[in-house]
Amino acid sequence: MFRIAPWLILFISLAMSLVQSVWGSAYAAESSQQSATSEFSWRDDNLSATEIAWLQQHPQLKLGIDRTFAPYEWVDNNGDYTGISADYFALLEQRLGVSFVPVTDKHSWGEVLKAARNGEFDLMSCMVKTAERETYLDFSQPYLSSTAVIISEQSKGYIGTLDKLKGKRVAIHKGHFTNELLRRDYPEITIINPATIQDALRMVAEGEAVAFVGDATAAGFVMKQEGILNLSFSGHTDYQSDFRIGVYRGNPILSGIIEKALNSITENERNQIFEHWAGLTVSQNGIAVEKILKVSGLVLLVLLFILYWNFRLYRSEEAHRKSEKRFKNLVDTTNGIVWEADHDTYTYTYISDNVVRVLGYPIGTWFKPNFWKDHIHPDDREWAIRFCDEAVADHRDHEFEYRFLTANGDIVWLRDMVNVVVEDGKPRWLRGLMLDITDQKMADMLIRQSETRFRELIESLPAIAVQGYDENRQVIYWNDASETLYGYSREEALGQPLEALIIPQAMRETVIQLHHDWLEKGQEIPASELELQHKDGSLVPVFSSHVMLRSENDRQEMYCIDVNLIEQKRARAELTRMAHYDSLTHLPNRRTFTDRLLQMMKKADREGEQVAVMMIDLDRFKEVNDTLGHDYGDLLLQGAAKRLLSCVRETDTVARLGGDEFLVILGNIGDLSVIERVAGNILRQLGEPFILKDNRSFVSASIGIALYPSDAMTLEALMKNADQAMYAAKEEGRNRFHYFTPEMEAVAQQRRRLLNELREALDLQQFEVYYQPILDLQNGRVVKAEALLRWNHPRGQVSPLDFIPLAEETGLIVDIGNWVFAEVVRQLTIWQARFNTELQVSVNTSPVQYQDDNSSKPNWFGHVLTHNGAANLCVEITESLLMEAGRGVADKLLQFRDQGIEVALDDFGTGYSSLAYLKQFHIDYLKIDQSFVSHLTSGSQDLVLCEAIIVMAHTLDIKVIAEGVETPEQKQMLLDIGCDFGQGYLFGRPVPANEFSARWLESQVINEVE
Repeated sequence: MFRIAPWLILFISLAMSLVQSVWGSAYAAESSQQSATSEFSWRDDNLSATEIAWLQQHPQLKLGIDRTFAPYEWVDNNGDYTGISADYFALLEQRLGVSFVPVTDKHSWGEVLKAARNGEFDLMSCMVKTAERETYLDFSQPYLSSTAVIISEQSKGYIGTLDKLKGKRVAIHKGHFTNELLRRDYPEITIINPATIQDALRMVAEGEAVAFVGDATAAGFVMKQEGILNLSFSGHTDYQSDFRIGVYRGNPILSGIIEKALNSITENERNQIFEHWAGLTVSQNGIAVEKILKVSGLVLLVLLFILYWNFRLYRSEEAHRKSEKRFKNLVDTTNGIVWEADHDTYTYTYISDNVVRVLGYPIGTWFKPNFWKDHIHPDDREWAIRFCDEAVADHRDHEFEYRFLTANGDIVWLRDMVNVVVEDGKPRWLRGLMLDITDQKMADMLIRQSETRFRELIESLPAIAVQGYDENRQVIYWNDASETLYGYSREEALGQPLEALIIPQAMRETVIQLHHDWLEKGQEIPASELELQHKDGSLVPVFSSHVMLRSENDRQEMYCIDVNLIEQKRARAELTRMAHYDSLTHLPNRRTFTDRLLQMMKKADREGEQVAVMMIDLDRFKEVNDTLGHDYGDLLLQGAAKRLLSCVRETDTVARLGGDEFLVILGNIGDLSVIERVAGNILRQLGEPFILKDNRSFVSASIGIALYPSDAMTLEALMKNADQAMYAAKEEGRNRFHYFTPEMEAVAQQRRRLLNELREALDLQQFEVYYQPILDLQNGRVVKAEALLRWNHPRGQVSPLDFIPLAEETGLIVDIGNWVFAEVVRQLTIWQARFNTELQVSVNTSPVQYQDDNSSKPNWFGHVLTHNGAANLCVEITESLLMEAGRGVADKLLQFRDQGIEVALDDFGTGYSSLAYLKQFHIDYLKIDQSFVSHLTSGSQDLVLCEAIIVMAHTLDIKVIAEGVETPEQKQMLLDIGCDFGQGYLFGRPVPANEFSARWLESQVINEVE
């Protein structure tokens, strides 16, 4: 199976349109009705009085068009409506005596469709009928046809059919009819919707999508006009574009008028339009390599087929002659030169007329003996002629590439595909197709240069091990870092199979299968953390990613890029220990305690039991520290930890909260006697003297006890209640334990009251959005702002730290978040109208909003579409959201992106900052947490970390915003390390919308005017 070149697809596509037009009007009159004696003669003769009256009342009709859908229709550089459809509407204007006014102020096809749904046009020019569009348009019969094809990068190979694209990213420009069909028939395909067909093809050319699916004719035209050299047609679909005129459903009379006028267009008029546009030039880059040897025979076969059908349709020699001329002209407009030559001397006996345009020599010169041989490039002449002689002698069809001298002295690359015609066992003559592949050769040269630079770059990175493997997994490349990481020298590694060299025995079959699936099925091996084998047999932890490249001889080569994780693993283990355990007592710290308490609370819910939390504070510990010193204090804390462990069961938890405070979790509580027995034992144990070197010290303990779920329903409340009970024990004289009592409920009551008021705050319009400026550090201009919610309570402003957690816990954050989003869009609309500003506003979102299926999309996107403010919005998310992200979160983030809303990752660096999240999700901005910025000094670790984050983000094409900038020195250091934007009190505090516009937007307008 071979890949069809763009010029051949365009050729066949235009032929289909012509055949359809001929078939539809086979028995139509040969002469145009434009020769009528008056301007409105056709209208008067063919329309009813009602229809004529309607046209007289509507002398101008609004026409919805796609301004970038060349060659069917587009708006040229002079602002004129042109293309195949434009010619048809010119005919309709002559017949109907009205003016079709193209509406050209819509900048994308999506905007045109939206306007059509709203009834802004009387009719649409070039539409494919779909079920959704039939809800607001009546469609005429088709007047143009084309085929939807698959286009991909040449190096990807031939795709064939749409089912091969399952699980792949496919670009289809917005509004194209195949969007609906692919989502229906192939839901496994990931569809990307750029605004225009140009953007869609560029995404494929730049590797952002695997393939493009769309109109063959339009794609071929755009590839030529945009100079896209590395794409070619690589498959077909069952979808055909039947282009019709769509009339707004509110105009039924107009629908009938258009149908009559279209049916009246004669064959001669259709042919004139066709011949006018048959001269389009399209790119021939991506010419097929396989089996294209018989393309000349295919062209002749198509010609004979068309001639035959014309004979059947017209039954006359005149129709036959016109069809032959028409398709000869189509062949001549391509860059494929069809020829026939003598098999002994290679003297041409026929060559197509387009050879003059492609190579510059007059037709007559090609029939001279030895003309072809004499004009082959001197460096290629001898081997090319020898190659042809051997192939002809073997009666073998052949294909070869060589350089040729043009009439003006230029050197071009030609690909000759030759068919040796054999009769009675002897070669009779040669037929072939000659293609100019200079552009493709130049593209190949650029690719080779790029690969050379890639190798040089890899060699310059001593910390990254890179290996190359051929299709049999044998080593063909082994850099210095690979020698260091795996212990094999380059000489030892070259030629060895991958699986026998560094793959552990248990992984070998899997690796072989994965490599085979990549070669045969195109299933990429995902990047991952692995443990590979060192020469000495030890295992080496690495992060391994992979890329498949094509060699100069078109063989596939797999390159593995391995990063040593040994030190990272050690550091991670140490960080994990430090993060979860107290370094002095080796008891669990607050984080681990919190995790375990949450697990115990869940278990208690399942089994209907209670959990007790003890907050323990050592009485008079400060005296030991002050009199004996911290070394003695540390010894006492270590001794207290051991005694506490001796008082509880193995299933219980003892943790150090900090200082002289400890925590205990008691699970499986059947009755209070168990708690009191443990508390009494703790008081006795800690009351015994501590032998600290040569000193005896005495302390006691105050213990506060709270029960779940009796005293609190949340971890935070449980801890707070235990803390309150502990202070009550101290107030009663220390050395005792105290349960949380109803008298301590005042704090909980306050919390419930705040929650009730929070539920009413939205209806009472007590919320207000404040805005804090974000500056471009390069020019000091305010280009962004962060929207921050404030609660104007009648008793005074309530801190977000008090009510946001409550809102998230109860789910109120969903409605509040939707209100904030709508308010920001409304305010942005006002600012854009008043100041003509491009200010972008960031809106904080909560993970709870993404977990709710009814949040985010319906309300938020509705406001965006109503106010057209998507391009000026940014949604801020947290790392914790990405860590817990499921399919739903990923889909909602993709929906944001499709609406033009950008995404910022807030508080970056404070959570589990994984590069995998940045790769998996489409992040536009990283916001460096203010905890890094606040301690920035020259040479500090915070400065190094900030610079590393910025470099990494820029490498991934992500912009960086620094939060908490409070001093000019911090601003300058951030600017020096390449930070893009800054936010903080140095530039401005959060203020209401009116103050923000007065301070930042009005001043910028004044400055611009000055």
